[in-house]
Amino acid sequence: MDIRIRSTEDAVPVIAALATKAIAHGGHEGHDLETVGERMTRTEILDRIRAGYERRITRGDSPKEAVIAVGVVLVATYCDRAGIPTTR
Repeated sequence: MDIRIRSTEDAVPVIAALATKAIAHGGHEGHDLETVGERMTRTEILDRIRAGYERRITRGDSPKEAVIAVGVVLVATYCDRAGIPTTR
């Protein structure tokens, strides 16, 4: 998979999609791909992704580093709030 991030607007849907797939892949009841996708594409979530990505870029992260960092926080936050264990 070749992902090209040239701007924040490129990064936001990529981060949301990758986080959605990672969470849904866990196979936890009530957190299938469609359900998680609906949650991740809410305006307030996309706004938080955007702000997190821009904050990381401003700190000097590369686009790849920023995507990974924001994605990790997004998945961890989602799992924490949903009561999904982050370790097995």
